[in-house]
Amino acid sequence: MTQGTAAATAWVVAGTRQRMKDALEVEKRRRIILSSGSEWQTRGLSREGAAAVRDRWRLEVERLRGSAELIDTIDTLAACGIKQELQERHWAREWPAVPSEARSLGGRWPGSRTGGFPESIPLRLPSDLAEKVLAACWHTSVDSIRKIRKWRDKYPGLVPPAVAPGPEEMSRLPDPLAEYERLAAKVTTVGDVYRSGIERGIEAAQLLSAARYPEPGSVEAEVAEPA
Repeated sequence: MTQGTAAATAWVVAGTRQRMKDALEVEKRRRIILSSGSEWQTRGLSREGAAAVRDRWRLEVERLRGSAELIDTIDTLAACGIKQELQERHWAREWPAVPSEARSLGGRWPGSRTGGFPESIPLRLPSDLAEKVLAACWHTSVDSIRKIRKWRDKYPGLVPPAVAPGPEEMSRLPDPLAEYERLAAKVTTVGDVYRSGIERGIEAAQLLSAARYPEPGSVEAEVAEPA
């Protein structure tokens, strides 16, 4: 059965789209090289035989993408990196159901940032992966979200910075805003995980490419050279 997908948009720092494009281009070329293997050629075959070969190739590409052995599309790169991010956070497990409150907020959770991410990347992620990210973010952040709501009730006239302050700026904030920043730091949004996942996906694609196309003089190139 074909797995369902969920549409999403990741807002990222400037330059991310180009770095992703560069990493994917190398993997796309590698897919073309792989498709030139003798087992995937259809010349001289009947229409039925050619259709069978093309279907086997399609399944092989799906297998390679699913196992992160081929990272040649935006969605494959994002899914690969997001899975790694969940593993790193120890969030790759079952979570309680996502309440309607979390879904109704969309991406604008209390504590989320509105500045610093000028580029957008449209994604289509496996539905179960998108659901796990939402559940993990909500259930690890909900206590701080409720405290931030109380903070806003207490200080209705204060506007927190759109971008998270650095250590020096943080030390100069008045106590109420410093309190807000401490609470906001404990809120992990879906966007946070997507951004980190995309960075991990870019790195994974680059590592694949480096292993297959090592730079002359590198350790990988020396290992790859025949004796």
